[in-house]
Amino acid sequence: MLARMEHTGIELRLLSKFVLACQDPSLSRTARQLGIAPSALSTALHGLEERVQMKLFMRSGRYLGLLPSAFWLYRNACALLHLEDYALRAAALPPGQVEKLQVRVNLTFAIGRLSKAISRAIQQMGALHPEVMVACRFLGAGGQAGAGFSGEGLDHIPPERSASIEIGCFSPEEARRGGGVTPLYDDPWIVVRSADVDQRMSAGTDVLALMKMAPPLMRAAIDYADKNGLGPQLKLIEEEPAELGRLLADFPHMRFLLPASMVANRLGLSRIHREDMAPPLSSMVGMRISGELAEKARLFADLLGRNIAGGDENIVFAPQLSARQLHYFNLSHRCGGISAAARVANIAQSSVSAQIHAMEEVLGAPLFERRSNGVVLSPAGVGLLPLTLEMERRQNLILRQSRDIAAHTQDKVAIGTLPSSGHDSALTEKVAEAMTAISQQHPLLNLQISEGSNGLLHERVRSGDLNLAIVGVVQPQFARVLLGPSEPLSVVANPALDFGGRQMVNMADVSELPLVLGSRHLSIHQSFIAAANARHVHIQPAVEVGSLALAIAMVRRARLCTVLPASSVRQDLEAGRLIAVQINPEEISGTLSVIFSAERELSYAERAIINILTQVFGQDRR
Repeated sequence: MLARMEHTGIELRLLSKFVLACQDPSLSRTARQLGIAPSALSTALHGLEERVQMKLFMRSGRYLGLLPSAFWLYRNACALLHLEDYALRAAALPPGQVEKLQVRVNLTFAIGRLSKAISRAIQQMGALHPEVMVACRFLGAGGQAGAGFSGEGLDHIPPERSASIEIGCFSPEEARRGGGVTPLYDDPWIVVRSADVDQRMSAGTDVLALMKMAPPLMRAAIDYADKNGLGPQLKLIEEEPAELGRLLADFPHMRFLLPASMVANRLGLSRIHREDMAPPLSSMVGMRISGELAEKARLFADLLGRNIAGGDENIVFAPQLSARQLHYFNLSHRCGGISAAARVANIAQSSVSAQIHAMEEVLGAPLFERRSNGVVLSPAGVGLLPLTLEMERRQNLILRQSRDIAAHTQDKVAIGTLPSSGHDSALTEKVAEAMTAISQQHPLLNLQISEGSNGLLHERVRSGDLNLAIVGVVQPQFARVLLGPSEPLSVVANPALDFGGRQMVNMADVSELPLVLGSRHLSIHQSFIAAANARHVHIQPAVEVGSLALAIAMVRRARLCTVLPASSVRQDLEAGRLIAVQINPEEISGTLSVIFSAERELSYAERAIINILTQVFGQDRR
């Protein structure tokens, strides 16, 4: 069951509860709005943390706030939920009527007035024009694109059915010069501090902390400070507005300067004190529209302006599709039918059919049509498929990226290693030595260690399920760091087998022995067979098994042998229950490496782990 859940993403209803909880000052308020007990909501959010395998909330006494990881998930969750809302509409659209508005926000993301207004405008635009999909992207503090509020699929939409809206901070001079800039609203800057501290502004003495934001906002604040003699008080810090709640809790006497739109009455910010700037400072937020779909872009901009002026109302989602329905619909399309999808998923056909039927009930239209040569997508299914594929891709991306975020922000690292061939094997001892050293030198690291075959470890690193893995043969397109030579292999045999006193055997000699191997399941035997094939030696095992423990147990009891590092059966060798003869290392030799994804940057914790692994495994090379 667990393995099956890994393929069905994250439940959209759970994400909708999380999004609402982030916007309310307390979980009890969110629970009342959802009509459930606070304990049920708390359990659901704990389950979400387990699903994405990282912490989302900071708990300290009675304080409950959002970690930066929660802001990241909030953006991605909104993207999925807006996309699901659009998918429900798109299934009923005639072919060729899909339109797209691309919104780029060159402002730092915060769960505040602007982000909520954008989400509400997207929902209202969908009600007025079901054919329009709004894809919104916030740019990070460094100008890099971050997660947005809608899927980035449907890139095939032609220019005549699309438009772009750029939202950012513009100076009054830019607006007066024209260039297509239309003012949206003036965003006043405020000073924020904890309401639990009795403190008044005292010009010239108090430090004003300026968090990392989009470059136009940073320039506006620095220019204001210089012009009004506040330069010595202004302190630039590396934290972003997502960490405001934690900073106020950790440093209640500090004061923070930021735009008012970034300060919402959300979880972790319920007890704050706001002060206006004197003289006032404000940033003019405006927009530019380009593209053929300009009329609908202006309508969206008008909706956005009304929502910004309307206050800080929460955005609420009510998803109707489940992650399991999306997965089985996509799988049925890939496999060419429901029965084939059931065979691939290893479940009853009735289970897949029930999920597809429930999906059709929600959409009000069939998704497949039966024909003499099988089933094909219906018109509704054709319109829905690009969106369900994008939703499943985004869910899988969230699960992959969460590992990377946990490693960078929470020192949580998942490590895979090849299966131990025995409790006292050399590999087991090296791994144990390395993990012990890591725990002692970095006690705050949260390590998760698991075993798997060489191929499985590569797949789990590729999917993001593992941060690092210790493997033998490294597949292409993986970054690697060499650890050192693997332990030499030996023929481990029942004493009844006569090797004529030889201390070493060649691969050709081994091929003639009654071998017990796990060539289908065990990476150590797969590597042995690959080495034999490279020397044109055919290996035909007498018995195929699925575990090393079973192979060793059979060799103890019968005139058989297997291939293992001799250290795997050290106690059996000392007791005389087994014998070992080394295989010529010139014919089979290997190395161990630690692999990781080449598509991301290693965290400090991951680099520290790799450094200790190379030290421990590299001892044999000295």
